Amino acid sequence: MVAQASLRRLLVASLSLAAMAPACAVAQTTPQPAAPAAKDAAINADVTTSTDASTAADAGASDVAQIVVTARRQSERAQDIPVAVAALPAKTLEQNRAYTLSDVQALVPSMVAYQSNARNSSIGIRGIGVSSAADGLDTTVGVYVDGVYLGRPGMALEDLIDVDQLEVLRGPQGTLFGRNAAAGVVNVTTKAPSFSPDLTIEGSYGNFNYEQIKASISGPLVDGLVAARLTVFGTHRDGVLQNIKTDTSDNSVGRSGARLQFLFTPTPKLRIRLIADTSTEDDTCCVSVIKSVLPASLSASTAATLQAFASLGYTPVASTNFTQINSPQDMLTDQHSLSGEIDYDLGWANFTSISAWRYWHFHPMQDSDGTPLDIIQVNVAQTKDNQYTQEFRLASNPGRFSWQTGLFFFHQDLGDHYILNQFGADASAFYTLYNHDLKGTALVPGTTIATGSQYIGDTHALEDSDAAFAQANYKILDNLILTGGLRYTYEFKHGITNTSTVGTPYVPTSIPFHDNAGIAAGNLSYLVSLAYKITPDVLTYVSYSTGYQAAGLNLNSAPVAGTSIILQPENVSDFEAGVKSSFFHDRVVANFDFFTEYLTGLQANITPVGGGKSYLANVGDIRSQGVEGEVDWSITDNLTLSANGSYNDAHYTRYPNAPPPAGEPSSVVTQSLTGRPVFQAPKWIANVIGRYEWAIGDNLKPYAQVQYSYRSSSFGDVQDSPGSLIPAYSLVNARIGTKFGGHYDASLWIANALNQVYFQTLGSSSIPGAGSFAFGGELGTPRTFGATLRAEF
Repeated sequence: MVAQASLRRLLVASLSLAAMAPACAVAQTTPQPAAPAAKDAAINADVTTSTDASTAADAGASDVAQIVVTARRQSERAQDIPVAVAALPAKTLEQNRAYTLSDVQALVPSMVAYQSNARNSSIGIRGIGVSSAADGLDTTVGVYVDGVYLGRPGMALEDLIDVDQLEVLRGPQGTLFGRNAAAGVVNVTTKAPSFSPDLTIEGSYGNFNYEQIKASISGPLVDGLVAARLTVFGTHRDGVLQNIKTDTSDNSVGRSGARLQFLFTPTPKLRIRLIADTSTEDDTCCVSVIKSVLPASLSASTAATLQAFASLGYTPVASTNFTQINSPQDMLTDQHSLSGEIDYDLGWANFTSISAWRYWHFHPMQDSDGTPLDIIQVNVAQTKDNQYTQEFRLASNPGRFSWQTGLFFFHQDLGDHYILNQFGADASAFYTLYNHDLKGTALVPGTTIATGSQYIGDTHALEDSDAAFAQANYKILDNLILTGGLRYTYEFKHGITNTSTVGTPYVPTSIPFHDNAGIAAGNLSYLVSLAYKITPDVLTYVSYSTGYQAAGLNLNSAPVAGTSIILQPENVSDFEAGVKSSFFHDRVVANFDFFTEYLTGLQANITPVGGGKSYLANVGDIRSQGVEGEVDWSITDNLTLSANGSYNDAHYTRYPNAPPPAGEPSSVVTQSLTGRPVFQAPKWIANVIGRYEWAIGDNLKPYAQVQYSYRSSSFGDVQDSPGSLIPAYSLVNARIGTKFGGHYDASLWIANALNQVYFQTLGSSSIPGAGSFAFGGELGTPRTFGATLRAEF
């Protein structure tokens, strides 16, 4: 209801914007002053660009060849930089209805994005980066929006609305970006205010009562001096997973938000951009289903768990058609931010300052035992995070020798009131029956657990990260460029967690712990690359770089005996060789790169066998090695084909004493995973898009598009448990529509057209303090379809 009310309010706002359109359309404005030279140079001189201007205008030429990116904090043509980067302009995102990072992964190679809830979302690149989003852990893949680093993974889950361009950089990034990123960067740039009036309104409706409204309006407030842009959105969809216990549906979508921007250009050399945004999530996301039930013969604890279930009237059933959870499922998240960017042309260099504050609040309710029984009622976390970032950069003018240098400061203050377990009305009976069956003895006086009893963890974590970085490019020859970069980072973390209890929780699972730990460390990382232009349209390069993810703190669970709560940092080294090319007057753009990455000290989440609470640990070293490719082909002036994919062999190079796999006999104590695949790292990823556009007279411009994506199988847990193997799957999306009247676009679309049933996550299911009884995970979205009407003025 809240999401629907938000949509109604956004619809009113959209209609109000539409009413303003005529006034905006006739507004007289002066041309927007040019941005500082170093900021707006379409092709920076750190690499040679000899593509002819006339070439870009050739009929049928691929737009991809002319995409300008800010991946290196300057405006450069993507084809001219020695970086493995996938650039998705607004046009591509809109055509493929890519509104979330989960959608984006179907458009680029080597990327994995998933969420088990808004707090535990993860992004991986080349098999590195998928881990738990714990309070004391940073992300291996950095996400930036308008130059601002997002310190918590859940901050990146809002809809990607009114985006100008999204870039995915693969491999370590640190010598040009604010926060060190060991695996890669997702760099999102939203559309800035414009001195030329524009208005966009889009509405969609589909099955499962899918509704999405997007609207943006931009124009001058003071001609040539002040411009503004307002963006609003709301996305709602009913649940797609039947709950046969509550007779409702789960896994709904409910997101809404707004962004207000101002652009000030008091002089031709000075630009100031101020951004305020707010967004909320209110839905029933991330409910799992059971893929397989473990046999009672597996172990005494599994047998005792299944027998206790049966005594209480529940028999687990493997099915992808329904869930049986009985507790409320309500994902609640809200976040707000303010940022200011100043760009000033000093004449000899360009100065940039980005200051930002961001607040993220996660306060959900979710079923914790995954059954229709009232054993562990809900998992509740009140997470409040305030972060402050400041970045200063100085960039030289183009020349034979060009450079950038900067300072970055990050402060995070996180508080978490986490109800680790809240026990329900069936808890006493379940644990009494479980202990009786486990011991095989006569029933003794039972465990007494008052309904509503809680096991609580209160965490306060502080983090500071300060860094200085620099990168320079030197033209040895006009077509041979050497690039070098350095970064020094100093990190400090301190965390305190105190546990407490309310009522009479189950003692074996309510382990008291009081953590008070801190860690401080410095790191020097670097980059060296050599780029050579064989021809004006063929760039080759080799590079070697290092990356770093700060040490972590295990603050949300009782440490295993003998295990430190301090996790050692991750260190990454990466070697790449690549080629970027275009042929036939840019009708064909083909880019390939080969990479080998080594990571030591992988930080990951381990779920112990026997119902123990998961915990963080350094789990071993890995190697990720493979090839990535992207091809765009303008077959005719009307028909385009784009394809990208990756082969990635990511495996543990050293992990001799790994925890045993879940779902295996209890006699297995440890295992060696050396040489085994890394979890959540599909070996093969392939994405293909075909689009045909034509014209009927001067008014109608129909189009049709088909999108195919494939992912090979991968393990869902760090132990490579056989039951956690996520099967390979393929998805097909399609869209047909027409542009008409010079302003309008109407289309019909279908996603997951073949109604493929597939898992996004998969792991063992257990009751805290009891045995594993199944493997389950979150399903992907089933077939959805609908219609969209878009208007641009």
